[in-house]
Amino acid sequence: MNALEIIRLLVRHFHYIALSAISLTLLVFFTTKNDKREYETHTLLNTGLISGYSIESSSAGRIDYAKTNNELENLINLATSYETNKELSAKLLARFLVLDHQQKLPILKENYPDFLESIKGLPIEIRDKDTDLTVLYKIIRQRDADRSNPFYELTNSENPFFGNKQLETILVSREGKSDMIRVEYKSIDPYLSQVTLELLTDIFINQQKNIKEGQTDSVIGFFKAAVDKSDAKLKGAEDELLNFRVSNRIINYYEQTRFISGNKEELERQYQEELKVAAGARSALSKIQVEIEDKSIIPELQSRIASNRSKISKQTTLLTQLELVMDTIPDNARTIKKSNLNGEITLLKQEMSDIADRLIMVNQTPDGIETKELLTQWLNQTISKEESEAKLAVMDNRKREYELIYDQFAPLGSTLKRLEREIDVAEREYLENLHSYNQARLHKYSSMMSSNLKVIDAPYYPLEPLKSKRMMIVILSFVVGLVLPIGLLIGLELLDSSLKKPERAIEETGLKVGGLMIKQPASTKKQSIDFQQVNKQSLNLLIQQIRANTKGVSTPKTVNVFSMQYGEGKSFLIEQLSTYFKTYLTEKDRAENLEFRFKEIGAIQHEPYQENDLVAADLHLLVARANRKWTTADQHSLEVYHELAGKEPLLFLNGVSPDVMEEVIGSIPKRRGRLRSLVHHWMTQGFKSATV
Repeated sequence: MNALEIIRLLVRHFHYIALSAISLTLLVFFTTKNDKREYETHTLLNTGLISGYSIESSSAGRIDYAKTNNELENLINLATSYETNKELSAKLLARFLVLDHQQKLPILKENYPDFLESIKGLPIEIRDKDTDLTVLYKIIRQRDADRSNPFYELTNSENPFFGNKQLETILVSREGKSDMIRVEYKSIDPYLSQVTLELLTDIFINQQKNIKEGQTDSVIGFFKAAVDKSDAKLKGAEDELLNFRVSNRIINYYEQTRFISGNKEELERQYQEELKVAAGARSALSKIQVEIEDKSIIPELQSRIASNRSKISKQTTLLTQLELVMDTIPDNARTIKKSNLNGEITLLKQEMSDIADRLIMVNQTPDGIETKELLTQWLNQTISKEESEAKLAVMDNRKREYELIYDQFAPLGSTLKRLEREIDVAEREYLENLHSYNQARLHKYSSMMSSNLKVIDAPYYPLEPLKSKRMMIVILSFVVGLVLPIGLLIGLELLDSSLKKPERAIEETGLKVGGLMIKQPASTKKQSIDFQQVNKQSLNLLIQQIRANTKGVSTPKTVNVFSMQYGEGKSFLIEQLSTYFKTYLTEKDRAENLEFRFKEIGAIQHEPYQENDLVAADLHLLVARANRKWTTADQHSLEVYHELAGKEPLLFLNGVSPDVMEEVIGSIPKRRGRLRSLVHHWMTQGFKSATV
C-alpha cells in the first residue's frame, strides 16, 4: 500500500476512527476523574559493602565487584520479597489500628473513610493498654490461622493502605554505582508513605542482620562440633600414648634406646677387656706354677687364701654390679656402698698378701729371693683372675638383661611410632578445624560490623502531592484510540485477498481487465457521488475495450457475458449497457448500432453451457465481484471454459470501491467542500495549477 491508498482508507473510515478515539478518551477521562493524588517519599541506606571497613579488611585487598553486585542484588530482593511485604503489611495495620484507637491517626481527612472501609469487618479488639507489638501478635496469629480469614485477605489484596499488591510498588534500586540503596514509595496519603518506609527500613535491617548471623552461626556451629570431635580424638590418642609409656616405663623412647645401645656397647667393650685380663692372668699363673721349684707351696697357699679368694670374688661381683648400675642410675647410697666394697676388697687383698708373706718366710729357698717374687706374682695374678672371672660373670648376666631389654623395646618402637602418627594426624586435624573455627568467628564479627545498614536519608513527610498524570493519560488514550483502529484497518486491508483492484485481479486470474464498475448504492439521492456519470464513463471504457478486442470482426459482434457464481452482476451490466446505448448514442448511432449482441450465460460452476454457444461468440466477458476471492475451483472452471471457447475472456470487475474507480477513470465527479477539494487536488495533481 502506498501513502495515497492509506490516506483514502483512513478517510473512508474516518467516522469509525474518530468515534473510537473520542469514546476511549471519554472513558479514560471519566474513570480517572475521582483518582486520588499520590504522595512520594524516599530513604537512602548505606550498605558499606565497598566503602565500609571490617575486621577482614586489608589495605592491600582488592574489591570483588562481582560479589558486591551479588550482595546488592540480594539486598534489593530481600527488601522486595513477599515475606518482607507481609510483615510490613501487618506492622502497618497494627500501627494504624493503635493510632486510630487513640484518635491520633494523622492521615488526610479525605482518606479516613477509605481507611475505615479497609478495616471494616476485621475481628480484632483494641484496648487502651495495647501497643503496636501486642496488636501485631494478634494480627499475625489470626492471619496465619488459615487462608480464608479477613486479615489474610486484606494482606493479599490491592488495598491502598495494607494490600500486598500496593506494597509491591515500593521501588528499591541501587544509587548509581555506589554501595547505597534507594527506596521510594508513593501512596494516597503522605503519612502512609512516610511510615511505610520507616517500618520497611526497620524490617529490612533486622532481616539482613538475622540472615548474616544465621549464616555465620551455622558455619560456626559446624566447625565448633568439628573442633570438639577432633579435640576428643586428639586427647584419646594422647591418653593412649601416655598409658603405653607408663605401662612400658618409657620416658623418651629414642633417648632410652640410644642410651641402652651405648651402654651395651660399653659393656661389650669392658667385657672384652676383662676377657683379655682373665686370659692374661690364667696364662701368667700357668707360667709361674711351672717356674716354682717347690710345687707343694702352691696348694698350701691356695688352701690358706681360699676363703679370701671367695670373698674377693663375691665382693668384686657386688662391686661390678654396682658399677654397672651406676652407669645408668646415679645414686649417693650406691656410691658409698661402692666405696665400702672397694675398701673391703683392698683389705682382703692385704690379708692375702700377709698370708703369702708368712708362707714365704717359712718356705724359702736358701737364697730366699726367687720364691718370694714368684709367689707375689702368682698371688697378684690369682687375685686378678678372681676379679676378672667375677666381673665376667656379672657382665654375662648384664648382657642377657640387655638382650631381654632389646627384645622388649623392638616391638615397642613400632607401636610407639604408630601412636605418634595418630597423634600427629589428630593434632593437624584439630589445628585445621580450630583455624577454620576461628576464621568463621572472625567472619561473623566482621559481618556484624560491616552488614549493619545505616540510614543516610530518613523518610520524610511529603507536603505536596505528585503532579497528576491524568491529562497525559487522557491524551495517550486519545492517541491509542486513533492508532488501534488505524492499525486494525491497515492490517485488515493488507490481509484482504479479494480481487478488489485491477492489478490484483490480473495477478489472481491471469486475465486482462476490460472494465470495472463502481459499487452501486441502494439509493443515489443522498450520495455525493454522481453515479450516473461514473457509470457512463465505466461503460464507455468497456465498449472501447470490446471494440479494440473485436477489431476486424464483422457485425453484429456476439459478446458472451458469463460469471462463476450467481450474483456477480451479469444482468445488471447488460441492463446498464442497454441503457447506455439508448441514452448516450444519437439516433444515427442507434440505427447503426448493430455491431454488438450481448448474450448472458448462467453461472458456469452451477449451470451447464453448450460448446456451440461458446464457439459462436466473438468475445467472452467474465463478470466478477471485486469483493470476492479467486479460488482454485474458479481457476479450473476458467481453464475449461477457455479450452472450449478457444478465446481468452476479458475480465470485468463489478462493485469496486470509489478509490479504485478513481485510479482508473480519473477524478470521480462528486460534491466536495472547499478544503476537501483542495486536499484532493494536492493528492492527485500536486501543487500545480489545474489549468494551462
